[in-house]
Amino acid sequence: MTAFDDTLGRFRAAVAGPMSLVPLARPALLIAQAEYPGLDVEAYEERLHDLGAHLEARIHPSADVRTQLAEAHRLLFEEYGFHGNEDEYGDPKNLYLNDVMERRTGIPVTLAILYVEVCRTAGLDAHAVGLPGHVIVRVDSPEASVLVDPFNAGSELTEEQCRQLVRGVFGRRTPFREHFLEPVTSRQVTQRLLHNLKAGYLQRGDEERAGRAIEFLLALFPWDLDEVRDRGMLRERVGDLPAALADLEEYVRYRAGARDIQTVNEAVRSLRRQTGAAER
Repeated sequence: MTAFDDTLGRFRAAVAGPMSLVPLARPALLIAQAEYPGLDVEAYEERLHDLGAHLEARIHPSADVRTQLAEAHRLLFEEYGFHGNEDEYGDPKNLYLNDVMERRTGIPVTLAILYVEVCRTAGLDAHAVGLPGHVIVRVDSPEASVLVDPFNAGSELTEEQCRQLVRGVFGRRTPFREHFLEPVTSRQVTQRLLHNLKAGYLQRGDEERAGRAIEFLLALFPWDLDEVRDRGMLRERVGDLPAALADLEEYVRYRAGARDIQTVNEAVRSLRRQTGAAER
């Protein structure tokens, strides 16, 4: 068993089970462990817990939610200096939670993970919100629900500002839906992180790391046939033809009506010729 196999097995265990019990930081740290095989996941979890405990000691439990969040923002953004990495947004280090904690900079999805973990440890009811193109956080309390942007020092957002964020990324071709402001699950946040990693590494031509991201995605959602297809195409590119054929045949079998089915069928026929596999 390779180090990656071991990490992938731990990742599967972390994201298995009832949705409400799937953690947020641990899957992100295990993804980072694939890049840094010696990474001590538990030590970084402890550091996050310590940050949350530090915040809990500084906030009064009967204070209103905005007063509590002001203290969280003093701790995270003023004292520790966490901030959005606007200058090097595409740097893969922004997607590895250990790097985000060490460098104190990241992109919306990783800063949201950190923010939610710290706030939850301190007793706040915080949830990631998966706006298209920009993950934010919602903190609920009996008196109010507050939308905050950890990428921008925890600035509070109105619904209109959320609409503008989505419009700024996608223009008007993505209509704003009310459900965009609902919390997303830990699995969905992890999926967003992995999609970012996969896309970035494919753009860089780093097939090995892109392939690892796909394996994590399939550990999350084994029947994501788009990822099965992409793994097959990637395997073909690196010369693992029998495995590529198996993936693409599975895609063809279950996605016969897909828009790209003709292209994938042609790839399957080519792979059958190259491997000597019989027609099914």
